[in-house]
Amino acid sequence: MSAIFGELMSFDQDKGPEVKLRVYGDEFYARYETEEGYTAIYDEDLGLFTYARLKDGRFLSSGVDLGRAPPADLPKHLEESNEVRMKKAEKRFSRR
Repeated sequence: MSAIFGELMSFDQDKGPEVKLRVYGDEFYARYETEEGYTAIYDEDLGLFTYARLKDGRFLSSGVDLGRAPPADLPKHLEESNEVRMKKAEKRFSRR
């Protein structure tokens, strides 16, 4: 996989319909956004993509799935800290 900069892609969910998300990243680290610009992460417990919140530089699930309206106070285009991104990328790279 090469780097992707905002390409709209479809993703399956365990407990919901397919969703379309913009992807930013590569095979080692990627960030996902809704078409409206809200950052999304996959919540394994819910089996759904949810709106992401940022805490201590790391994404956390808001618990609100993308089929619903985003939380009113949620900013768009959230990004994890450089340190968090690097650690995640290194972990995935070492698995190869």
